[in-house]
Amino acid sequence: MAKVLEALIAKGRRVRRPREQKEVAFGLCDLSTHTELHERIVKKGGIKSLVNLLAGSQDNEAQRFAALAIGNCASASYNRLAIVAEGCLTTLVDYTAAEGNDLIGRQYCAMALGNLAAEPMNHEEIVKSEGINALMCLLKTEDIESGRYAAFALSNLAANANHRQQIVDEGGAAALVALACCEDLNAQRQAMSALRGLCITPHYRPLVVQEGVLDPIVLMARTDEIEVLREVSAALNCLSSVEENKMEICDRSISTIIAMLLSGDVETERHACCSVANLVELAELHGRLLEERGLAPLVALALSEDTNTKGEASRAIANLAANADVQQTLLKEGVLLPMVKALEIDDINCQRFSALCLANLATTIASQIKVVQAGAIRPLVALAHNPTGQLEGRRYAVLALANLSATVANHAVMIEEGVLHALFSLSNSADVMSQYYVGCALANLSCAVGNHAIMVEQGGLQPLITLAYASDPDVHQQAAAALRGLSVSTENKMKVVQEGGLEPLTRLLASEDVEILREVCAGLNNLSLGDENKFEIAKCGAVPPLITHSQSDDMIIAAQACACLANLAEMAENQEIIAREGGVRPTIQVMRSRYVEVQREAGRLLANLCASDSETSDMIVRGGGHQLLISYLLSQDTAFLRVGAVG
Repeated sequence: MAKVLEALIAKGRRVRRPREQKEVAFGLCDLSTHTELHERIVKKGGIKSLVNLLAGSQDNEAQRFAALAIGNCASASYNRLAIVAEGCLTTLVDYTAAEGNDLIGRQYCAMALGNLAAEPMNHEEIVKSEGINALMCLLKTEDIESGRYAAFALSNLAANANHRQQIVDEGGAAALVALACCEDLNAQRQAMSALRGLCITPHYRPLVVQEGVLDPIVLMARTDEIEVLREVSAALNCLSSVEENKMEICDRSISTIIAMLLSGDVETERHACCSVANLVELAELHGRLLEERGLAPLVALALSEDTNTKGEASRAIANLAANADVQQTLLKEGVLLPMVKALEIDDINCQRFSALCLANLATTIASQIKVVQAGAIRPLVALAHNPTGQLEGRRYAVLALANLSATVANHAVMIEEGVLHALFSLSNSADVMSQYYVGCALANLSCAVGNHAIMVEQGGLQPLITLAYASDPDVHQQAAAALRGLSVSTENKMKVVQEGGLEPLTRLLASEDVEILREVCAGLNNLSLGDENKFEIAKCGAVPPLITHSQSDDMIIAAQACACLANLAEMAENQEIIAREGGVRPTIQVMRSRYVEVQREAGRLLANLCASDSETSDMIVRGGGHQLLISYLLSQDTAFLRVGAVG
């Protein structure tokens, strides 16, 4: 066979008669069907002989056999670079492009180009040789078989992002959609594969839908051929990922997608789950999915043995769970069991999307009870506490725990399952959202006085102080809220100061955020109730900003700042500091506030300042403060009477 091959190759270079050319081309084509000879044909110079026959022969059959032989040799991956190096591209491209050439020969040339294009390193040479233009000429013929071969080659070229624009500019999207509408299954598959290649670039996905690709997709989905269903489901997955397509895909293909959820083929089901997850990113489509009874198969696939399918089903359910109107339906359908199980699977998508689903469900008290009853807290804590776990999964686990902690009834079981150490482990994370969710959870837990002792015993103050130094204002607010909550307990007041909590709280007094200032002023007010803290607060520089905030237009900030200063002014040393920092005149002004709470605390502050030296008392009298204190004695409010009497 080797001698025959070499003889044919040699003859192919010099033969001139059409009949002999045909015989040589047929012989080489026949030998090219033997895969073990592919490499030998190329190495012995067979490609040059075949190119010579393709370009020089006037016999259509000789041209067909030559093109087919090149295509067969190019089916071997190890030959593709060498074949291109032989200089065959120009001949293949020119023959494919010429409308007057034999149509079957053009098809075989397109097949050869497609096989060569399976090697990414050949793409640039094929495109430079005007390969895309030639393939588009063949694709636009009305011959389905020609379209199939052209689509095959374009599919391989479309894998390269640098060449998709040219395919689209040449009208490739519309032509491929037209081919996908034919009745030939193989042509449909090749067209869909090429379209999917184009749609790797998100920019082209709306264009392909506008060109009408959904019609052939829906028709192709009616087959029992698994390979076709895989192609269709993958296409819908790709197309549904862009916002512009979601509504139309849902309107025209939702029943098709749901049917593929029940296909029994793992790959098809996975792509169908992806498509559903993409679509239900729009809350407007949630009702449509439920109407089409798509929830039950989705929940079933969340228990699939295939982790990728399970992860995508979890993503879809998590998106649905973000809609409060759908949550009770989800719970009735039994989503909690697969979501809790998915938390324990060592897969990134399963963990992060099941945690996100539970976080979404835990936004309502009615759902929280069922989430806790389903045993979700232990795996959530384990996921949040896992230092080797993926950050996003841990973040969503903490979000779920933060939402659950909004209900005091859940605190005991959460603390029992070790939630505190899990939260503390993420307090110094570089991820801002994780810090924020940790802060939310700790702030919620600190609202219950019964939790204060264990939170401090297990080392909760340092993580909170770390969060108070974070760069994000939202994190500041939650950390300050937690410190404010813990400082309600008498035994914690000194510990917060000793652990270094005063410095970040004082720094946060410079914030312009109303919510942060409310928490910080309230926290400092709580701390100032401890006698051992009064001088420390004044010494750390809190007095000037507190005087400023006592004049705030916000009632809570002003009242808490005045109350804190009033507590500090119970010490003679602090009275001097407040007076020296110019606190007398603003206090007198604030006593005229339209808020009763602010008036009461400002009056208490002024009354305490009256106990200071004669210079401060003179300042109070000159400012008219004594008259305001006298007016307090005429009030029906007991607290006002007490303040007026003290003053």
